[in-house]
Amino acid sequence: MDPTQAVRALLRVTPDALFVSSLGTATSALRAASDDGPHLYLSGSMGSALAVAIGIAEKRPERRVVAILGDGETLMGAGSLWSLAGIRPPNLLVAILADGYYSITGGQRLGVPGVFTGVADALGLAGGVAQTEAEIADKAVTLAWPVLLEIRLDDRSWPGPSPFVDPAVVRWRFEAAASAGVSSTNAPRPSGPPAKGPSD
Repeated sequence: MDPTQAVRALLRVTPDALFVSSLGTATSALRAASDDGPHLYLSGSMGSALAVAIGIAEKRPERRVVAILGDGETLMGAGSLWSLAGIRPPNLLVAILADGYYSITGGQRLGVPGVFTGVADALGLAGGVAQTEAEIADKAVTLAWPVLLEIRLDDRSWPGPSPFVDPAVVRWRFEAAASAGVSSTNAPRPSGPPAKGPSD
């Protein structure tokens, strides 16, 4: 499975979610899988994507939020995992695209083992590993949110689109998407993972 296939599976299972992607592979894969949809692409802030996603999940409790991170990004912003465990937003799924490399900076190996689900377990968070699109869909539906999903990639093909975007355009498009259909700031919070649809 390559990064674009993984992200496409996430889009299918959570089509109405707000998506946040870290710089590099995650942003390029989300742009490719969504035809450059109105998502929050963080193209120049390594290590901050999870913190941003937690803030969005808190600000928009009536919406599901999916954070797509690279494994290098997750290591750079590891402190946010502790924040995730403390805040525990029930509308947030964290997907880590794990291939063992810093792809955006030249393909260097991470140098540490990928034990993200072990960290989730230690922090009392739901966690799981997925290696196929079917497993991504299953884990996103069956695990309790907030959930940390480690997606293990066996194909490191670059997704295609540039990870560098126009921040102003990204901001206004995402703000419009995040505000769509919001009639009250007191809307009820989701109570768990999304229900399976008729086609699942």
